[in-house]
Amino acid sequence: MKKTKQLLAGLILMALGLKMAYGEYTLNLTKGITQASNEAYDLHMLILWICIFVGISVFGTMFYSIYHHRKSKGHKAAQFHENTTVEVIWTIIPTLILVGMAIPATKAMIDLDNVQDSDMSIKVTGWQWKWEYDYLDTGIHFFSNLDEASNKARQMDSGIDPRTVPHYLLNVDKPLVIPTKKKIRFVFTASDVIHSWWVPALGWKKDAIPGFINESWTSVGKPGTYRGQCAELCGKDHGFMPIVVVAMDQPDYDSWVNKAKEEAKKGADLSDQSHDELVSKGAALYATNCASCHMPNGEGVPGAFPALKGSPVVTGDINAQANLVLNGKGIMPAFSKILKADELAQVITYTRNALGNTVGDEIQPKDVAKLLPQIKAEVTTPPPAPAKVTPVTPAPAKPTLPEAKITPVAELSKDELIAKGEAVYAKNCASCHQPGGAGMPPMFPALTKSSVVTGDINAQVNLIFNGKGMMPAFGEVLNPTDFAAVVTYTRNSLGNSMNDAIQPPAIQTLQEALPTAKEDKD
Repeated sequence: MKKTKQLLAGLILMALGLKMAYGEYTLNLTKGITQASNEAYDLHMLILWICIFVGISVFGTMFYSIYHHRKSKGHKAAQFHENTTVEVIWTIIPTLILVGMAIPATKAMIDLDNVQDSDMSIKVTGWQWKWEYDYLDTGIHFFSNLDEASNKARQMDSGIDPRTVPHYLLNVDKPLVIPTKKKIRFVFTASDVIHSWWVPALGWKKDAIPGFINESWTSVGKPGTYRGQCAELCGKDHGFMPIVVVAMDQPDYDSWVNKAKEEAKKGADLSDQSHDELVSKGAALYATNCASCHMPNGEGVPGAFPALKGSPVVTGDINAQANLVLNGKGIMPAFSKILKADELAQVITYTRNALGNTVGDEIQPKDVAKLLPQIKAEVTTPPPAPAKVTPVTPAPAKPTLPEAKITPVAELSKDELIAKGEAVYAKNCASCHQPGGAGMPPMFPALTKSSVVTGDINAQVNLIFNGKGMMPAFGEVLNPTDFAAVVTYTRNSLGNSMNDAIQPPAIQTLQEALPTAKEDKD
């Protein structure tokens, strides 16, 4: 008895110590702040009480029988077996219980997957080890990384006490901002390995898988900041890619959108910078984007990530290094899609003049800009007028609209269409067909040297317009200019050189024949 009391006292003291050291702990789930999280909580509580009831009933009956029919009271074991009535009863009752549990569980799962009638859509792409966010309705795009304070404190021998860092490993440099009281559809994919986007307060998590699309939705009722992290073991720095969601009331959200759009319009600063300025700014960019693999001191991880210190690439031709950084290689991503021209110039210059390297040279933002595909397309002299293409007829099953006044769209040169199509492809197609057009056979076919892309352009337009299998009908998604641009891009890039184009007016003719959203609902 004495030992039992000591053990109990020790457990109580240990629990108090944990509470003081790590904060409040609860015995149950938290409710969260969304419809999905509340449904999950209610379902959890319902199943819990059913289990408690079943447990009390079964064990209560068992203990009662053992106690009241014990040998000391003169009872003798009955010699019988196989009672059909009892067997029918204990089969029917559990079946009814399971059906009763399945009904609310099925409803919760159906509600969680219902992304229809969303007010806005956000594409989430997982990278090692950061998150990329695309607001498909507004065009806002950015990457979200572990915040600088946490990144410094996590380094070995940093000398920084993590307890002094607010929200250590759960804070980012750019949070995902969403409006309250709006149904928001999320589309998940990944660029390299499997990640998992998890914010507990939202009540669900979704895997982000390369070459595959997952969907979910949320609607947050009140403003607040909600934190999460990657829930899939995605590599050595898996623990350092947190998620922060900031929910704002509509007026505040609109202000944030306007500010984000204004910042996006500024683009990269292509003015010349001093050598010291390039190096000093590059240090912070290296810590955020490169140090995870190549290590803070540039020594890399032998056998996995090459050292930058004394590297023949870093100490060699600066243009060759710039091309490698911009286009990526192996598991190294193409940083032309992540950083702006001035940021690329800064981090390249830093690696050549720090981390034990003393090359003494530099590259300016304007020189990096010339290497970027989208910049090249903008400065190229327009070619002769594009080839004429016969307008394509829509699928016969589509009903036609009555005559309506529609503003005609302008024709563009082939290079203008290709330049614009690259961005449209990256946003709408690259997650399945891959940025280089290699696809992921057999699920997502390659576009490079594809018989569809290199064949009749009208057949390709009809396929993209009406969709097929898992591929959506982009005729109802893209505007005429974006549609014509992405078709032209696929035929003249990604390893293809068809040297033809289709113009936006031809696509507009097809879209005029589509039913309105109202007619679809009716």
